[in-house]
Amino acid sequence: MKNSNEQDIFARFYRFSAEIRWLHWLRALLIFALIPTGFYLAKPFLSPGPDLEPVNFQNALVRFWHVVFGFGLAFVTIMRIFLFFFDRYSRRYEQASFRDTISPGSWGRQLKYYLLLGSFKRQGAYGPLQHVFYLGLMILLVFQILTGFILHAANYHEGLGGVLGKLLGPLTVWMGGLTGVSHFHYIAMWAMIIFIPIHIYMVLWAANRTPGAVIEPIFSGYSFNKIEK
Repeated sequence: MKNSNEQDIFARFYRFSAEIRWLHWLRALLIFALIPTGFYLAKPFLSPGPDLEPVNFQNALVRFWHVVFGFGLAFVTIMRIFLFFFDRYSRRYEQASFRDTISPGSWGRQLKYYLLLGSFKRQGAYGPLQHVFYLGLMILLVFQILTGFILHAANYHEGLGGVLGKLLGPLTVWMGGLTGVSHFHYIAMWAMIIFIPIHIYMVLWAANRTPGAVIEPIFSGYSFNKIEK
């Protein structure tokens, strides 16, 4: 039993660099902007007020911002992949997660942790289940961006649109043409919508069980781990 005068001691660890944190929140904002604009383009649910002059091109305006947000997401994703390989904090913590992911023992310990049957101390930034889900999210984002590029190239045949259309032509054929690409793009959007509340719930759940080690790092970069006496 701990004496009333004793205090728990925590060590502070730097987990996420400023670049990783900013990219995380920027990616979240872009996704939340792309979802409603994407829904509108799939099925317009608003119409501009009546005007005799042909100046209220609301669909074109929404498409413009959807394209801007989409290229922003592509840039953020490229930068995030770059940091995964070249940021020293990513090499130390994120890439170390691979050791947990390929370890059957780590899977067992994390499942016990989620079932409230034990604790789990990960080697890297994520446990094996988190790591697999985040890798899946990154693959989903890349797929969503590529299908978005194809749909963009279908409307803009010159410049970057023309280059993307030629590069991604085989992928367009493999997915059954532009109709198939549009369907896959729509399905991938729903996959991200489903992922978001699960992600938020699991982060809050883990933060409740491990205070100072889950939510704080994505804001300050630091996590606080209790030192066992």
